Amino acid sequence: MKKFDLFWKDVYIGVLKETNWDMRSSGDILYKFNFKDEIPEHQMLADYIRHNIKASEYFEEGDEENYDRMCEEDEKFIDLIDSPDWKITDSKGLVTRILCPIFHVNNEVTWQIDFNDFLTRKNS
Repeated sequence: MKKFDLFWKDVYIGVLKETNWDMRSSGDILYKFNFKDEIPEHQMLADYIRHNIKASEYFEEGDEENYDRMCEEDEKFIDLIDSPDWKITDSKGLVTRILCPIFHVNNEVTWQIDFNDFLTRKNS
């Protein structure tokens, strides 16, 4: 089982434990970033994580109306979603850029390697 540290810019979000891999990786997260604080230092990041978790709850409950509404609200997080500053590091310190992860209920998370970063590294 692989473990990674998850960062957005210099913000340490938590430890990922990869439990499944297909085109995307998924697994569990042990949060180090306290997104539940009333006013965390990085408010937009905290709001994004809470938003993802709530949308995930609606999806799991089969509440399509609220899930669709939450998806429409993703636009307000577009700077985070499109940010090239998401990354994971492994136990050897190798840094890999990833696309914006998706946070779910029960401390689950889904992420995908930024293949542009992967191809650049491979061709170097």
